[in-house]
Amino acid sequence: MTVLDPGKPNSGKPANAQTEDAQVEVTVELFGTARIACEKHDVALRLPSSSTVADVAQALAEACPELVGMAILEDMSGLMKSYTLNLNGTAFLSGLADQRLELRDGDTLLLFSSQAGG
Repeated sequence: MTVLDPGKPNSGKPANAQTEDAQVEVTVELFGTARIACEKHDVALRLPSSSTVADVAQALAEACPELVGMAILEDMSGLMKSYTLNLNGTAFLSGLADQRLELRDGDTLLLFSSQAGG
């Protein structure tokens, strides 16, 4: 037996099914010059679970406008070529603006310069 979502008559989806629009809270940890410019260690963002890198960049730019032109493209459509994101410390993201992410509540994105040295 399927229980339909009462808010969406005849949607055909169970009321407990997670939709692509489900909002999740993620933390973006800032490193290097991004941390200095934003004057924060991390930024909490609320995003759709199926966000793209461009969605993350735009939300991050709104939360920390100092990153625009430094780590985030001027039009907020993605990251500058010298910056990269890492998901939960385990997977580097391609940096392509249209790369789709499957975010979960509590995920951590690491933002740092790919030109950082040791």
